[in-house]
Amino acid sequence: MATNTNNTSSWVFDIQDKIFSRLDAICTAKLSSKYPNINVTTDDHKVTNPKFPNVYLHFLSPVEVGKDLDGQDVNAVYLTAQVEITVTSAQEMSVANEVSQVVMDCMKEMRFSATLPEFVNTDTEYRTVSRFARTIGNADTLFII
Repeated sequence: MATNTNNTSSWVFDIQDKIFSRLDAICTAKLSSKYPNINVTTDDHKVTNPKFPNVYLHFLSPVEVGKDLDGQDVNAVYLTAQVEITVTSAQEMSVANEVSQVVMDCMKEMRFSATLPEFVNTDTEYRTVSRFARTIGNADTLFII
């Protein structure tokens, strides 16, 4: 049995950081002048002094696709990301909607398919939830900022 010494599957471990970096850069560039406290994060922990609007990017486990007969490398993955945008009140849902549009534009630039935002409001939380998915190959160059 041959051993793979090239470690050509290591690209998989950088995908999420690259997507987050691009989303953070675009949201900050387009929205920070209007919303100076905007926070783009992958951290799901509650913080003492949260910032709003809060854009939380959560990646679901990528699934390997496009496996060849050799099976030693990851040729592609199907990646799904959930984006939750939280604001402080029902009156600010228009803010969440505006931020959702910027997030949608960014994810579509990276060729993700989108599930449009769903409003998920409770007595204490006001947020939109969107999902994005796509197959990403090992030679993709869509993540250059």
